[in-house]
Amino acid sequence: MAASSGSAGGEGGATATTGAGGEGGEGGATTTIGAGGEGGGGELAPVMPEIHPEVFGTFDTSELTVFAFSQVEVHEDDPQVLELAPDMVPRAWQRWRDTGVEADDYDAAYPASCRERGVRFVAGSTASVIFEDEVDSEEQFLEQTTRNAAGELVAHDQIVEGAHRASMASPSYRARLIEIGKLQIDLGVDGLTFDEINGGYGGAQYDGNEGFDDHHVADFGSYLCRKHGGRPDGWQQEFDLLPEDGLDCGGAPETAGRSFDFRGYLQRMNATVKPFDSGNKLLLEEWGWTVGNRPDPEVGTFVEIYPALVYWQEVVLELRRYAREQHGREIFITSNGIIPFVDMQSVGLYDWNIDGDGPRGMDWVPVVDGHLDGSVSFQTALRGLKARSKRVQELVGGKEVPLMLFLDWPTDMMNRYYALPLEERKDYFRVFAAEVYANGLYFALPLHTTTDENTATALEMMDFFARFRDFYRSHEDLFHGATDLTGEVTLSFEACAAAEDPEACADEKKTSHNLAQLPDGRAVLHVINHAYSAGVVAQEGLTASFPMDASPTEVTVASIDFEEDRAVPFSYEDGVVTVQVGSLPASVAIVVE
Repeated sequence: MAASSGSAGGEGGATATTGAGGEGGEGGATTTIGAGGEGGGGELAPVMPEIHPEVFGTFDTSELTVFAFSQVEVHEDDPQVLELAPDMVPRAWQRWRDTGVEADDYDAAYPASCRERGVRFVAGSTASVIFEDEVDSEEQFLEQTTRNAAGELVAHDQIVEGAHRASMASPSYRARLIEIGKLQIDLGVDGLTFDEINGGYGGAQYDGNEGFDDHHVADFGSYLCRKHGGRPDGWQQEFDLLPEDGLDCGGAPETAGRSFDFRGYLQRMNATVKPFDSGNKLLLEEWGWTVGNRPDPEVGTFVEIYPALVYWQEVVLELRRYAREQHGREIFITSNGIIPFVDMQSVGLYDWNIDGDGPRGMDWVPVVDGHLDGSVSFQTALRGLKARSKRVQELVGGKEVPLMLFLDWPTDMMNRYYALPLEERKDYFRVFAAEVYANGLYFALPLHTTTDENTATALEMMDFFARFRDFYRSHEDLFHGATDLTGEVTLSFEACAAAEDPEACADEKKTSHNLAQLPDGRAVLHVINHAYSAGVVAQEGLTASFPMDASPTEVTVASIDFEEDRAVPFSYEDGVVTVQVGSLPASVAIVVE
């Protein structure tokens, strides 16, 4: 599900420490708090949780190249998945409301059928949407649901009538997510995905006025004491805290600060209606603001740290342990967005994102007058996603993981894709999915959301998707383990050579490219054609030059638009190889042996 975003919080100086966390039970956090930024008097102020080493996965993603997004009801299957047989279907089932909480809710034959076809099957759950009728009692609903700063429930009827946001700070709610994950593991799924793990802080008006329930408030008080408790007397006055606010940092570490009346404090500070418009220092600098599906613990505020590194870590750790101990296998775990502790980032594409600088963020489905605008390049945004993922993973001591993009729904962006003419829908993948793969990411082909009228079959896309599958699977070695190279690349075309100003012609930027080295030592230059006018405009006479340490033995060109790979002529002089590619269709991969 898509999530709206807001402004990021202020900068912080927190640094993660890696070590063994506490064991914890089903209802408690499995992390302990470790030392982070430096506080007053030269003492360390604990701000970041320690990271348990078992939270990291070892699921083998090296054979995952072709993805197809299909979500059906948990008692159904999707024949399109079995027909296409991608390497993975990344959200085949999702627990929603009270559907998917019992084993009998599921069609257990579906993952077995997928496994027979070589398809890794991923189930999962919403992580932050809750309905009153899905839990056992009103008391349980109230205990597991977030509040605004005035202590009121926050309706999210814009999602669906009756929806609220669950509190990830609630131990019983986290235990419920864990139990649903265990149930799905028992059914034989290969992986789990959780949607919107930090979705409970946006507010009804997307103004950040949410997440102020008792569980979050108690954790926030504890966080403040752990961060500032070692400072000299007087730090509470810095935030206009009074004794009646109840922030007592004395006593045992496990109880210190947990009696903090944060909502009462906000009311006294006139900061309950639109909290972030109040300018309150404690709210802005310590509580902070988080963007849906893009938690950034490096910022160092409470709502950036705790949802991602405490609550989410507990869920992931318990599910990995369960799969290892009860089933003797490694479970694949992912979540919507850029999230720590996952085996792969599953990045939903929707409007109002923070991936680009347009008025609604990055336009991942660019359209002009109802037609595809293939002249746009995604490359800057793609590299930004990779860099963000690498930074978040390194922060917690994890390894860099692959990224897989998918058109999220229900969104205007998905609707723009649905509305394209058939050939332009195909062009979307010939141009833009090719650019995604060229930059070392993956793209999930959309087969089915939860509406039957826009399935890939209904949209007449299945034959093309089979062609897409065959090309990328047969060339999978070009899309795993590559390291980007920084050598200068020069591209030219016959039209430019004949122009009065060839340099200006080349600067029209009708292409994007990425040069990389493969694990076996080969180099590959991906070139994407962005000359587009109601269809891809083939550019003739492409010549590509780039540095190589030695003269190649062979150069071949591969493309989804070619019947077979082509050997092409080349020359080598002064450390630069020049390749005569010929015609440039939607994309090519120039492979240098």
